Amino acid sequence: MSNFAANFKKMQNNPFLAVVNNQNAQRPPVWMMRQAGRVLPRYRNITRTTPFRSIMANPKLAAEVTLMPIEDMGMDAAILFSDILVVPEALGVKVEWTSEGPTFPCPLIEKSVPADSLHFDVNRLAHVADTLDEIGRQKSADTPVIGFCGGVLTCLCYMLGGRDRSMQFTDVVRYLYTNREEAKQMLEILTRATEEYVHLQAAHGIDAFQIFESFAGTISVDLYLSLIMPYIRRITAAARSHGLPVIFFPKGFGVGINSITREDCDFVSVDWHTPLESARRIIAPELGIQGNMDPRLLFASQKDIEQQLNAYIPFFKQNPKWIFNLGHGLHKDTPIENVRFVTDWIRNADWK
Repeated sequence: MSNFAANFKKMQNNPFLAVVNNQNAQRPPVWMMRQAGRVLPRYRNITRTTPFRSIMANPKLAAEVTLMPIEDMGMDAAILFSDILVVPEALGVKVEWTSEGPTFPCPLIEKSVPADSLHFDVNRLAHVADTLDEIGRQKSADTPVIGFCGGVLTCLCYMLGGRDRSMQFTDVVRYLYTNREEAKQMLEILTRATEEYVHLQAAHGIDAFQIFESFAGTISVDLYLSLIMPYIRRITAAARSHGLPVIFFPKGFGVGINSITREDCDFVSVDWHTPLESARRIIAPELGIQGNMDPRLLFASQKDIEQQLNAYIPFFKQNPKWIFNLGHGLHKDTPIENVRFVTDWIRNADWK
């Protein structure tokens, strides 16, 4: 069978592959951010004896966790089990992985010339390549794998400011205004490293790529578009050089999503603040949409969840280039039976 025929067959068998490659699907594909881990009992059993960072460093375990949502929750796509902070780590930024999340003992904002301490070592990302190879050996042929990276603003916020529990990163934003050239130096280094990271993931078999810009809302839309978006376009171009469709998730970007163009991505992932219908009206028509159920709705009764799901049917009829997802990641205490209810409902509903 030719590569074209094999890829076409995979698209027919998997709605995620169909939709991200501009093909028709009988129903919307479903996957959820932070699905690899968190709510899964099998994952929690692993974390009782193996810390998060150790799971990432173990290709067999990381591959197993990556594929758990396919097996245990009926998702249409797997997303690499990793973290956006592996790129800052590969640049030499010290990250301490604790039970409460990552911490940064030496934030770069404390250094007189932060860029001088950044030195990219691609070998520090070898575990990701090994994990993707292991995923390829374990998964079925028609299961797509999503690769990802952190948006450059999000990574820069962590690198400069450390862990800010307020998630406002006021000191970092002030730094962007008062040390613009130094910030550009770091953004350039970070982007070059991320481009290499994209090429690495592409070489090891991913099917699509997502950019997680979790802190897009920490700065104004105008500043994001002028300072940050040119770097995002370079990451997108790196993924597209391998034929990969790109999903861009700028959380908290608000009406800024109306400024996103085909140069920036192929799909815009919409957070839960913006109704899908409103997003569709202001997002460029050539772009697909992903999103955007409020993840906290999954704590409600299944009757209430179904009411929201029913509202998606007319949306999909008018907008077949849509991927069902959440407006942010799954919360760790989300009832898994409600997650399964959503995926089963989407698979079995009459979308015609």
